[in-house]
Amino acid sequence: MDTITLTADLDALAKISAFVTEAAELCGLDERATWQVQLAIDEAATNVIQHAYDPEKPGDITLGWVCKGNRFVITLRDTGRRFDPGSVPPPDISSPLEERQVGGLGLYLITRLMDEARFDFHPQDGNVLTMVKYIGVSPRDDVVLMPITGRVDAVTAPHLNKTVHAQIGAGARFVLLDLSEVTFLSSSGLRSLLLIRKELMTLGGELRLVGLQPQVHEVFVLTGFTQVFAIHATTDDARSSFGLGRA
Repeated sequence: MDTITLTADLDALAKISAFVTEAAELCGLDERATWQVQLAIDEAATNVIQHAYDPEKPGDITLGWVCKGNRFVITLRDTGRRFDPGSVPPPDISSPLEERQVGGLGLYLITRLMDEARFDFHPQDGNVLTMVKYIGVSPRDDVVLMPITGRVDAVTAPHLNKTVHAQIGAGARFVLLDLSEVTFLSSSGLRSLLLIRKELMTLGGELRLVGLQPQVHEVFVLTGFTQVFAIHATTDDARSSFGLGRA
């Protein structure tokens, strides 16, 4: 395992990013997967720097990596305060932006961006975070693609809910809604999409959106829902993201 040990201060973040980027490329991760690893590592290292040690007494942070078959394995170690991920409340990503409480986003991003993330504590080694990114995983073959057309408003939203619910009832857990032919989306349509997303998440599934027209995408931007929904530019990109923790 190749490792690097640095003083746990903010100056270390650039070196950590460079170290991880080179490692990811050597292991064969594509550009997007490399970016996801960079962000996950940055979030994890920042948490260590800001919370594991006292600011006036920064300890060390050790990063290591190894390729194991189709798995890119990264470990992050520190000897600071013991970290219990169960003590971190999940972030609020559904309330209006001005009502959300700050906190928990770093851990949330780590678990969403990486395929595996495990936190351990050892008396001698301290905190050990092990993260895994799969290399070259084929897209899922159980994604249900559903094209939506026309207006999605108070009149049509109930039909959308009923149609998607029927697919879920038939066993669909990974649903991709193609909105490229949607010309209008109201708040009623957004609520419908939120209900569908919640139902799928409850069942361990995912909802993703693709092909938003500019005026439809603007509705998501204005409401802050670009941070809630997984929105993709192409169907291939969306399909390859299902089940891999990608936003």
